[in-house]
Amino acid sequence: MDEKKQQIVAAASDVFIRYGFKKTSMQDIADAAMMSRGALYLHFRNKEDLFHSLMQWHHAGALQEAEDAFRSPLPFADRMEAALMRFTLALMAPVKASTHGEELFEANMRLAPDITAATSARLKALLESDVTLAAERGELSLDAIGLSVAALADLLYACADGIKKADSGLGKLEDRVKALMRVVAVATRPD
Repeated sequence: MDEKKQQIVAAASDVFIRYGFKKTSMQDIADAAMMSRGALYLHFRNKEDLFHSLMQWHHAGALQEAEDAFRSPLPFADRMEAALMRFTLALMAPVKASTHGEELFEANMRLAPDITAATSARLKALLESDVTLAAERGELSLDAIGLSVAALADLLYACADGIKKADSGLGKLEDRVKALMRVVAVATRPD
């Protein structure tokens, strides 16, 4: 996405959070981006097209947060907690902060299922890669829990996805991610 489109998408993000998807108009977005509505249409066909680009930008940012955390030198459980926390907060903080959060979530599922699916697949791959690395380094043992690398990565993904979708505030979301990783750390401790 070019720089101008990124500026528009960033401005649109604030407008969608403030008004929700249904009540946001292209004029609202043009005003926030400090451009004419005609100029906005040179970059995006319609509100749905712009929202799709926003979701692409937003999901890419959340994945980047996770990738950065996975590259850290922290021990396995701390690294995994940081990655899941950063990913989940980056993805959900704007939605949870908006009184239109549920509407925005539904718009994402309706207008950008391809992006959601690609993000999910990438996060699953990152989780599996990190669990593999941790097992190779002896940071964890899967013997006690009787799971393969893929099964633990899948379980972590499913739990994180459930935590992300749970009807709660950001503080509760953080508490749940921390609790999940305490359980995983104890269960997989290489004793």
